[in-house]
Amino acid sequence: MNIYDQLDYFFESIIAEKNFSLNSINAYKNDLTQLFKNKKDFNLKVISEEYIIDNLNLLKKINISDRTIARKISCYKHFFKFAIEEKWIIKNPCIKLKSPKYLNKLPETLSIKEINLLLDSSKIADSKIINNIRNNTLLELIYGTGLRVSELVTIPLNAINKNSELFLIRGKGNKERLVPISRSAKKAINKWLKHRNKMSIKEKSKNFLFPANSKLGHLSRVQFFNILKKISNHAGLGSKKISPHIIRHAFATHLLSNGADLRVIQSLLGHSDIATTQIYTHVLDDKKKSLVLKNHPLAKINLN
Repeated sequence: MNIYDQLDYFFESIIAEKNFSLNSINAYKNDLTQLFKNKKDFNLKVISEEYIIDNLNLLKKINISDRTIARKISCYKHFFKFAIEEKWIIKNPCIKLKSPKYLNKLPETLSIKEINLLLDSSKIADSKIINNIRNNTLLELIYGTGLRVSELVTIPLNAINKNSELFLIRGKGNKERLVPISRSAKKAINKWLKHRNKMSIKEKSKNFLFPANSKLGHLSRVQFFNILKKISNHAGLGSKKISPHIIRHAFATHLLSNGADLRVIQSLLGHSDIATTQIYTHVLDDKKKSLVLKNHPLAKINLN
């Protein structure tokens, strides 16, 4: 079995056993391809600890972030542990590797005022009325539910039930979760469906809420990003780095700052680990500080 067969077998295994997302699989593929590309002999048995360390040091010299380095090390450890189990190698070259410590960067977000500007602009930013109706529905959904952009653009038409305030989403790792729909999002969806029903839609696109003339039959992530960029510029927020992910952060931040439970937000976002959601607790820290400064008796004393 050559290295290419070994890699394919490894990816098949982690897809089946670890339930990794497509994005994670692609990241692992890139990491392992980069690791082996400078090695003329693609025999795993000659990959040493020194070779891997030299490769990581080279990445550090070109300013690859500690977060990315940590992901690569995790990938290497997964792969070489698998190689040991499959008896492709006898010695694991990653056994002593330690991931760099890095600070979790607080997610960028938007204020409620900025979100409202985006929602208002989504109704009028395009020259075509039907596009404005679709775009407003997209914005209402992503902010009102906290969906990932990949989940948003692939919503099946049959996931939407006119008589229900919930809809089923298939997210990362093929895991399903129920997501509540806000009243304004529901109103936008119903308006969009009236126009969508009058559209001439190709067979491959008929099963999607947001059909498009694309290979997959639905709106692509790139198309949505361009829509969002256009709306952002129209709203006068063009200088801000507005992305689908930042709107997802705004959804979580605004919920938490208004008293929502962290476990509920974890469920809504589709995080498998509460630690991923805990990054939003910085909102609570700000709220506590504001509470003390406003209400504590000593805070009201004039020290001048």
